[in-house]
Amino acid sequence: RPPQEEGCACLEVALGCSWGKCLFCDFAKDKFQIHPMAKIEWNLRMLGRLEPDKTRLFLLGENAFVMSCEQLKEIISMTHTFMPNIKEFSMYARVDDVLRKTPKQLRELRELGVCDLHIGVESGSDPILLWMNKGVTSFDMLKAFKMLDGYYVTIILGLGGKNYRNLHAIETARLLNRIHPRCIWALKLKVWEGTPLEKMIERGEFVPLDKEEILFEERLLLQNLHVEDCFFMDTTVLDRLTVQGWLPEG
Repeated sequence: RPPQEEGCACLEVALGCSWGKCLFCDFAKDKFQIHPMAKIEWNLRMLGRLEPDKTRLFLLGENAFVMSCEQLKEIISMTHTFMPNIKEFSMYARVDDVLRKTPKQLRELRELGVCDLHIGVESGSDPILLWMNKGVTSFDMLKAFKMLDGYYVTIILGLGGKNYRNLHAIETARLLNRIHPRCIWALKLKVWEGTPLEKMIERGEFVPLDKEEILFEERLLLQNLHVEDCFFMDTTVLDRLTVQGWLPEG
């Protein structure tokens, strides 16, 4: 779960990513599946006994929002039975998970307590999104975020390598300026063993940024960000140190 969800109750409803084709991601190692409702109900019964006083529930899964509106409503209904103090729901989502739902369905889920989605933007640059096989475009992102009220986003510094370093920072900042997220979580690109990205590096098709170049990219991103009341946090770029603060003041 993301750092913003520390302290909430967690319920696993899915495993793996429904897309699973991003070249940099290791989630593809988990075969995607949505757990049967019977299993989710049993887990809710147990969770209700362990954490009866929690008021917020995070639905675990690489992109749990892939579930249909009907499935999510059923889980929310069961939650009220076994964890009656829960008032808010949050989860990871992909942009296309949002686009598959109608504005009416999104309003219904919002009214039922689905208040926050954590969405991996990774980059605002279409050449990088295409190169990394993200499966969505910056236009898709803009369309999806216009349909939402509450969302947190994740970006990956270094995702463009040396070829797209400046483009990645500037176009990601440009996208974030247009969507105004509640929080931006900046991660440093990690090359996972066995991923297509690792093979690209071995073939010389992708040249990773070194530590100083990553920091330069982060500075360029921040210089081009113009967002209001947005919490920025970098938990991995400086390794042992965390940088966080409210933008634009921080």
